[in-house]
Amino acid sequence: MRISAMTSSPAPWEWEFDWHLTNRCNFFCEYCHPQIRYVLNKKDLNEPSPELVVRRFNETGRTCLVHMSGGEPFLFPGFVELCAGLTERHHISINTNLASDDVAAFVRSVDPGRTVKIVAALHVPERERLGLDLSSFAANYHLLRERGFDVDALYVLYPPLLSRLAGDLDLLHELGVEHIRAKVFKGVYEGRRYPEAYTEDERKMILANSGDYVFNKPYLDGMLSFRGRPCTAGMSSFKVTVTGEVRRCASVPTSYGNFYDGTFAPADKPEPCPAKRILVMSQCMAYVIGSESVKAGA
Repeated sequence: MRISAMTSSPAPWEWEFDWHLTNRCNFFCEYCHPQIRYVLNKKDLNEPSPELVVRRFNETGRTCLVHMSGGEPFLFPGFVELCAGLTERHHISINTNLASDDVAAFVRSVDPGRTVKIVAALHVPERERLGLDLSSFAANYHLLRERGFDVDALYVLYPPLLSRLAGDLDLLHELGVEHIRAKVFKGVYEGRRYPEAYTEDERKMILANSGDYVFNKPYLDGMLSFRGRPCTAGMSSFKVTVTGEVRRCASVPTSYGNFYDGTFAPADKPEPCPAKRILVMSQCMAYVIGSESVKAGA
């Protein structure tokens, strides 16, 4: 079986979908991707019903892994119902800021055995701006882990945060948040493009705090293109936009129809990657034919 972006073991699903399911968000992080940040809570907020989405995934005839991000997934209308429906036949993973009152309902309704990973992003400056202390994050983190969900805390290494990383990690450890992965920032800060612009000392600090996130090193080593290499993206892995359009991946906008209206149709053979610069290392290293296989996380 092929290697998944979520596991180096044979995966119990056949297709993977990376789904940007909503632009709704209760945070406004400075380092959010600009193309996402400036449409949050403003555009494409007429999301489909949970029933429609579950039906569309069932209609594929495949067992799927549905990775959900945004925006903030917990703000998708009927999110707990959506996850409960999907996990009857499929598997899910979630990127969330874990600042939702619905976490308790989620753990009561959703099968942890079909929830591959929950990556809980900390966004410490935004929490401070909104008056949300880390103890509330820790409470939700522990609730999920106690119910059997695989949860990692995520700390984005935005350059202005590097000086406070050690102190924030100490506080999190005091709160019992032990599974933490620090992740490179990808973008431009003060006219410098990252991750290329990290200094040597910063790179050492990043690698020392990466936890089980194995893709920081390839990013730092400059492995930012697989152009010309054949890839199974578009055949068995897909990017779904907030409007339901199905694309090859986050880096390549080739369209395969619309998932919501039932016109989605996958490619029938691998095609060479045309991207000059990749956006999601874990997916590329799983789907590019002949690339190194390493265990991933979302």
